Amino acid sequence: MSTEMMPGEQRLALVRQHWSVIAAPTAGGVLVLVAGLVALAFIPGTIAGVRLSGVKVAIGVALVIATVVWVLVHYLRWRLLTYLLTDRRIIVEGGVISRYEESISLDRIQNTVLRRPLADRMLGAGEIEIESAGRNGIELMHRIPRAAAFYAALMQAMQNLRSSGPYPPPPAGL
Repeated sequence: MSTEMMPGEQRLALVRQHWSVIAAPTAGGVLVLVAGLVALAFIPGTIAGVRLSGVKVAIGVALVIATVVWVLVHYLRWRLLTYLLTDRRIIVEGGVISRYEESISLDRIQNTVLRRPLADRMLGAGEIEIESAGRNGIELMHRIPRAAAFYAALMQAMQNLRSSGPYPPPPAGL
């Protein structure tokens, strides 16, 4: 992580999305690969006296390369997206080729919502919506592992910032 923190800023928690975020694209890529290879197996080796074995191999290799690239891109997008909670702000960092960094000041946050649908609860994850002053729309932190603990740390950091009290350590497990 290359995030530069401000002088005196304390890191409270660092999370990335739950691993299940990449499960569907990975499964989809593998399913397309298997279906493509099965379809290739049913194509005859020669049509009208023309041997197609070289073409079939090229198509199979292209399918494998496309699947690997598809899975790798989704993995990198997941791996490089981080949410850093400090005692002053939330820093969202992401991007594969073109990187971005977004900062949400805790004193500008007007509303927060923790959502934990059944599927996310079964995975131990949740979504956190953050609405802040001067911004268009809502920042959605999708499928965060241990979302309740991150949300509690966020609420505590906001309270501490508003009351100018001491900064307690983050909850265990973050």
